[in-house]
Amino acid sequence: MKFKNLSKLAIMAIVLISCNQKKENTAGESLKTDLKYLMVEPKHYVCYHTDEAITIDGNLDKKAWQQAEWTDLFVDIEGDKKPLPKQNTKVKMLWDSTYLYIAAQLDEEHIWAYLENHDDVVYYDNDFEIFIDPDNDANNYFEFEINAKQTVFDLFMPHPYRHSSFALHNWDFKGLKKAVKIDGTLNNGNDKDKKWTVELAIPFTSLSFGLDSGKPDTEKLWRINFSRVEWDTKWENGKYVKITDKAGKALPEHNWVWSPVGVISMHMPERYGYLKFSTLKAGTAKEEFKLPETEKLKRMLWAVFYREEAYFEKNKKYSAQLAELGNDILSLFDQNNYKLSIIVAETQYEAKLESKDAKTRLYITNEGLIKDLSKK
Repeated sequence: MKFKNLSKLAIMAIVLISCNQKKENTAGESLKTDLKYLMVEPKHYVCYHTDEAITIDGNLDKKAWQQAEWTDLFVDIEGDKKPLPKQNTKVKMLWDSTYLYIAAQLDEEHIWAYLENHDDVVYYDNDFEIFIDPDNDANNYFEFEINAKQTVFDLFMPHPYRHSSFALHNWDFKGLKKAVKIDGTLNNGNDKDKKWTVELAIPFTSLSFGLDSGKPDTEKLWRINFSRVEWDTKWENGKYVKITDKAGKALPEHNWVWSPVGVISMHMPERYGYLKFSTLKAGTAKEEFKLPETEKLKRMLWAVFYREEAYFEKNKKYSAQLAELGNDILSLFDQNNYKLSIIVAETQYEAKLESKDAKTRLYITNEGLIKDLSKK
């Protein structure tokens, strides 16, 4: 969605700027600034199984959807530093052996959309977006956007943009089923609308890597997040137009999300929400969600990653000295039971978080790749 044309320096500056963007953070600052939202546990959703055939037509009154739970209402992407969205958004999910089903309801007083060609940059309209990282590695993730005209923009990201990466815009969700239903009138500013709903069936095969089926392992967590882009508009000469500032530039869009990121970027997969697939049938029982301890420990390594990137941009090298990155990182984990170490080459590094009994061993590299070599 964002930062497609920004340099690595610009992206990391945004990541490491406090959310009011007054000044750049430096190593040693309080966790209340650059690491605060890293330490906020992402939201989670237990996705229950269904054996009912779901017809994708935009109607969410089907029995299967009635048995699924809504997510929490969306909040601002920057979290509690910004007001709650003016209009509600929520999502449901289900799955079977073939599809991940997603339903979204977007309350909207003025429903509009003008882009109509596949892979148009849909977020230039108001839209609904999905980001999916099936293997929870903060790389190799999928992005899907749709507007109220059912125009789709879908792409695959080998790496987040912070690595000076690129998006595969010619990649498509093969076999996708989609529908949008409008409760109101599209592109008519003379009345007030109520909402629009999105209903999707995403084949697991289109979320696979290589030759596997993509079908989820219920013992492993996926990462997922949802976003809604909302522009400030006015009705003018028979069309919705974006409100501009004194320089004639469109006012910044609103970014409303399910699991807040802390900064204005949806390309930080390590901060997506958690998706747990359950074998239980929707509506029959509940499965408790429990976040594995290793997921909590990974945040410590991401803290190192953010600080190393900032250090490199300033010094053109990485540091093996935690004191140069900020000793406050030590407060993030139990030093009696874990040890943090960093090995540095001129343009690379590897940070390791290891338990004293050596059973837990987690690594992160300068490319934002995490390896879990813990003993099972």
